Amino acid sequence: MDFAAAMVLAGMISFVPPTIVLYLVLSPALSKQERRYTAWSFAIILILETILYLYFFHIGIFKMEWLSFKKMLLTYWPPLLLATFIISQPYFYQNLFVAGMEGLYISFLHTTCMSVTMVFITKGEFLDYCVLYLFAYSLVYVISAPLLLKFFRDLFFKYRTFSMLAFWKYAAWIPILISTYSAVLALRPGPLPEDNMISRVFQALSGIFMAVIMYTGTRQMSHQVHTQQKSHLLGAQMEALSDYTGLLQEMQKRMSIFRHDSRHQLRLLSELIQQGDDEAALTFLDTLHTELQETQLQKWTKNKFINTAVSPGLERMRRAGFDVTVSLPLPQSLPFEIDLGSLMAKAIQISEQALEKQPEDYRIFFMGSHRTHDSLIIIVKHWIAEDDAAEDTDFLRYEPYGQIVPALNAFSTAYDASFRYDLKEHMVSLYLTIPYSD
Repeated sequence: MDFAAAMVLAGMISFVPPTIVLYLVLSPALSKQERRYTAWSFAIILILETILYLYFFHIGIFKMEWLSFKKMLLTYWPPLLLATFIISQPYFYQNLFVAGMEGLYISFLHTTCMSVTMVFITKGEFLDYCVLYLFAYSLVYVISAPLLLKFFRDLFFKYRTFSMLAFWKYAAWIPILISTYSAVLALRPGPLPEDNMISRVFQALSGIFMAVIMYTGTRQMSHQVHTQQKSHLLGAQMEALSDYTGLLQEMQKRMSIFRHDSRHQLRLLSELIQQGDDEAALTFLDTLHTELQETQLQKWTKNKFINTAVSPGLERMRRAGFDVTVSLPLPQSLPFEIDLGSLMAKAIQISEQALEKQPEDYRIFFMGSHRTHDSLIIIVKHWIAEDDAAEDTDFLRYEPYGQIVPALNAFSTAYDASFRYDLKEHMVSLYLTIPYSD
């Protein structure tokens, strides 16, 4: 029984490195709570299966042979995959792909290490050295684990394929089926590296080619997506600058008119002062001040691009007599400022279209931003007067609100953001939360 306990302990230790790789690969995509649940579930499964395998040796289901370790290896992974399915269901196929690729690597590594071991000992002596062999195998896996981790991290996150569910839903099954097929065929007594060497070599080559295809393919897809994003951002910049340029030209025209009329206006002001009509003079000064303000652009935020993107819409609403309140204490630069500026400009346009249909008393608009320690929140609000719409929980079906939903979904996917767009008590509110820290 002591030998069985040592074999189980060594076998479970050999399972720890691939389990840690599986956890570390996907941990960046999980929330803090999901990471904690996943770590605890993996640890509990490891402990429970250790106890279960010891019990199987005790009652004779597992015998003192190498086949028992193969059974342990084959039955160890399903509970882990079930745990990842329950805890992080949206990423189950990505977990399945990692487990399948690790299965191919484990199979190849065992065959290689065992072939080297058999150079020094005979088949009959292998069981006496199996505990030492498992520790040596575990050391080799630990040494190669950083390369595996880099491969999966690059594949999923560097090349931004992690969220491609339609792709992983089918691609994930290829390595897991091949590795499972190989493991079932290997359920024969004793170490048989020479019998399995040719098939394992072809299996290893299939895994290598699969990894190369995945890596180069996702890199090319990422490059194409990046090129499209740059083109999109350039188009958004040009559109925003075009609108802002038109606004500046309009301001210049207003300033030219103001300068042209200023001599006559100053003459009228002088006459009012000479006549002693102070009240009329002050009223006329207020009028001049208002006209002068109409020739100047207001700076809404320190972020230059976002200010360029939102200024045309805000100026239109302000001149139309809307009650516009803006509070945007944004940093001077943001990694997503171009897309965010375009999205905010769309939100302003949607609000403007909705407010034009409202009574004058309800033409109230607010836009603001708020910082937390790990996120940036953008808030857009406006009033609405219709009593029937005030009770409609699915107001996004109506124009113009549904127009912005595709842009919100695209932004949320690109920057892992979340949004809430609702209508309560005559107030339409958009809350956009973007992960961000200095």
